[in-house]
Amino acid sequence: MTKIRELANTSELSKLDTRILLSLVTGFSHAQLISRDDHIMNDIQLSLYNTYYDRAKSGEPIAYIVGNKEFFGYDFTVNSHTLIPRPETEHLVEEVINLAPLNGNVLDLGTGSGCIAISCKLERPDLNITAIDNYNETLAVARQNSINLKAKINFLRSNWFENTSEKFDIIVSNPPYIEKNDIHMAKLQHEPINALTDHLDGFSCIDHIAKNCVKHMNNGAYIIIEHGYNQGNTVRQLLLDAGLHNIISKLDYAKLERYTMACYRI
Repeated sequence: MTKIRELANTSELSKLDTRILLSLVTGFSHAQLISRDDHIMNDIQLSLYNTYYDRAKSGEPIAYIVGNKEFFGYDFTVNSHTLIPRPETEHLVEEVINLAPLNGNVLDLGTGSGCIAISCKLERPDLNITAIDNYNETLAVARQNSINLKAKINFLRSNWFENTSEKFDIIVSNPPYIEKNDIHMAKLQHEPINALTDHLDGFSCIDHIAKNCVKHMNNGAYIIIEHGYNQGNTVRQLLLDAGLHNIISKLDYAKLERYTMACYRI
């Protein structure tokens, strides 16, 4: 007979990940896992826990195992077709909701799970938001998240700007920016590779966005692009070359340059 505390004490996962898996199979809250740690796991619970535990030990992200990830205070469905939302990306949402004019038009390029677009809509219901991705499977997840969270988003399948002629007040993007040989890729093998890397130097998608964004920006519009901690100089130059102004890179929670924004003025 195996008790909750025995599994918790012998787990090689982090305490948080262990609690998440135990909560998933028992239905207990994290508080209940402590107050009822003498609960004896039944055969079904134990079998499920062992399956999930082995998957986590093999490197599969907990978010994929449980099927969701919290972002900006909201729960988003995620799977192998979408990146797992990171806390650093919340900075992009903060910028959008602070900068967008009333009833402004916002474009989210490479929406993935829809976490940026949907969070912006929930925080600023007045905004008109279009979310683009180039993969049907990914858009299906984003659409489901918009339904679950009751956020009205205009979803569009497109390779970046290819299928839109509209102009926007804010363009926001978390594009693939990891260099193909980056050592961090080994730890990200379960996530969709095309959402992580451009299979080149990490700049080709950002370069494409920079070169094509101006014709989709209203006068006074902003573009906000997430990038790698060591890519700020190049991204600033790409945006400058595109004719943008007021270019500034900002720091993430770890005090690393994580995103760059710029303004378009005629």
